[in-house]
Amino acid sequence: MVYDEECRHPDDWRRMAELKVEIVPWGPAQEELEAAASTALGHPDVEAELDGVDHRLLSVAGVEPAAEADDEDAGEPGRVQATVYDYTNERALIVETRLDGGEDVAVRETVRQPLPTGDEFDAALETLAGDPELGRALRSGDLRPYRPMPPLLLEAQPDGTVERTLAVGLRPATQADDAHEIVGVKLARGEVVHFEGNAPASARAQAASCGVDDARQRTTGRGTPGRARVTVKRDGETLWTLVVVRPAASSGTNGSGVELRRVAYRGKRVLRRAHVPILNVRYRRDACGPFRDWQFEEGMFSARGADVAPGFRLCPTKARTILESGRDRGNFRGVAVYVDGDEVVLVSELEAGWYRYISRWRLHADGTIEPRFGFGAVENSCVCRLHHHHAYWRLDFDVAGGARNEVREFNDPPLPGRGNWHGLRNEIRRKRDRRRKRRWQVRNTASGESYTLIPGANDGRADAFGVGDLWALRHRPGQLDDGVGFTTDPAEARAGLNRFLNGESIRDTNVVLWYASHFAHDLHEHEVGHIVGPRLVPDDW
Repeated sequence: MVYDEECRHPDDWRRMAELKVEIVPWGPAQEELEAAASTALGHPDVEAELDGVDHRLLSVAGVEPAAEADDEDAGEPGRVQATVYDYTNERALIVETRLDGGEDVAVRETVRQPLPTGDEFDAALETLAGDPELGRALRSGDLRPYRPMPPLLLEAQPDGTVERTLAVGLRPATQADDAHEIVGVKLARGEVVHFEGNAPASARAQAASCGVDDARQRTTGRGTPGRARVTVKRDGETLWTLVVVRPAASSGTNGSGVELRRVAYRGKRVLRRAHVPILNVRYRRDACGPFRDWQFEEGMFSARGADVAPGFRLCPTKARTILESGRDRGNFRGVAVYVDGDEVVLVSELEAGWYRYISRWRLHADGTIEPRFGFGAVENSCVCRLHHHHAYWRLDFDVAGGARNEVREFNDPPLPGRGNWHGLRNEIRRKRDRRRKRRWQVRNTASGESYTLIPGANDGRADAFGVGDLWALRHRPGQLDDGVGFTTDPAEARAGLNRFLNGESIRDTNVVLWYASHFAHDLHEHEVGHIVGPRLVPDDW
C-alpha cells in the first residue's frame, strides 16, 4: 500500500506531499511456522521426550541461517524453532526443524529458563484463584494482579535444578491498604510462595508506587512473525529501501526492538543491520534488580491506520506511545509507520514487567538516521527509586559496501599530536567527551562516502555498570549480543561487550559500532519517561 502524508503546515505542503511510503510483507507467515512446528512436535523423537509429562508450548519462531556471508546479511528464515517447557522434569526443550516441514528434526534440552508467556501468567493466576485468602481478594477486586520484575525466580535447588516459579504482583485496589505483595507461583506443583518483606530480594512491594496506571492489556509474545520491505520515495525517486523486523521477531538472546536490515539510502548501502540487542537497568544502592531486560514483548499503543503487513500499520497521523499519551493503553501492537514532516518514523512500544520501552527510528529525507529509545513505567514500588537505564545499539555498517570501511574519531580541541580527525586502527572502546565534541565516523576508504555518529545530548556517560560508551569492532558472524539472557545477577546483567575486543585491525574491512546511551531515570523529574539516542549523518553521498 502507498500513503501520502496529509498537509499539517501550509508552508511544508510540497515537501510533505512528496514523501511516499510503500510497505510489503516479507518472510514466512505465522501459519507456515505453526504448521512446521506442529509437524515437528509429532515426530517420534519429540513425542518420546514428552510422553507422560506436563508440558506447554511456549513459543514458535523462525530461525535465520547460522552465518552471515561477507557480502550479505542473514536471509529469510529457513528453519523453525519451538520452545517447550517440561514442568515434570523442570527443563526446556528446543525443537528445531525445516520450515517446509521435512523430517529433519532436532531436539535438545536446556536448563535456561525461558521468559514467561501470557498463557503461563494466566495459569499462575488460576493457581492464585484457588488460594484461600488471595483467591477471595482477587475475585472481589481488592487485589489487582500485575506482571512484576523479576518475572521469574531463578533460585537453584540443592541438586542444581530451578523450579519454574513465576512472579505475580498483587496490588491493593486502594493505596490506603498495605496488602501489596509479590508472590511466586510454582507452576508444576501449583504452590504459592510468599517472601519476607512481601517481595523477592530484587524487588519491592510497598504502599507507595510510581508510574502510570497499568492497563494490563495483552502483549505479543516472542516469535510472532512480522517482517516487511519498506521503500520511501519522493517525486518518484527512491530515497530509502530497507527490511524492518517487528520486535516480536527480532534477533538476539532477548530480542532487539524494531530491527532494521539492508538499509540503503539513494541506492547505496548504509547498514547491514541496526538494533538494540542489550538493555539493562541498575538501581541506586541496588534498591531493586539489577535486571537484564528483554526487547521482544510488544505492548499496546495508539496508532490509527491500515494494517499492511503482519505487525505493521501505516498511519495517516502520528502514533502515540505511553511517552506521548501518558496512558498505558492503545489499539495496536507491532510497528507503526508514519510520515512526520521530512521524516519517516518507525515505532513500537515494548513491555518488560512494569517497564515500558519505546523503540523508534527516524529516517530523514536528507539521509540522516535517528535511532531512539525511550523509558517509561507503569505503577510499581521500585521505579520510585533512582535507577539507570543502559541501551546498547549494534550498528553493523556497510557504508557504500562493507569491505572497505574504516572508523575515524573527531575531537575539538584535538588530542595531543593529532588533527581533529584521526583513524582508529584497531578494535577499541571509547568514551564520550563533550568537552571535545567527540563523534565517530564510518567511511568507505575507496569512495569517500561516510556516516558520522553524533552522540545525543541526553545520552549520558558510562559508569562502572554501564561499561562503555562506544565500541569499534571488526564484524564477526554471530556476534549479535553477549549471549546473556534475563538475569538479576550484577556481574551477568552488565553488558559483556569488552570480550569482543581482540585488538584486530578495523581498517579497510567490515566494521560494527556498538553505541550506548545511559539514562538516570528519576520519576520525580520525568514522570512519564525520556528519549535518548544519537544521530547518523551522511557525507559525500
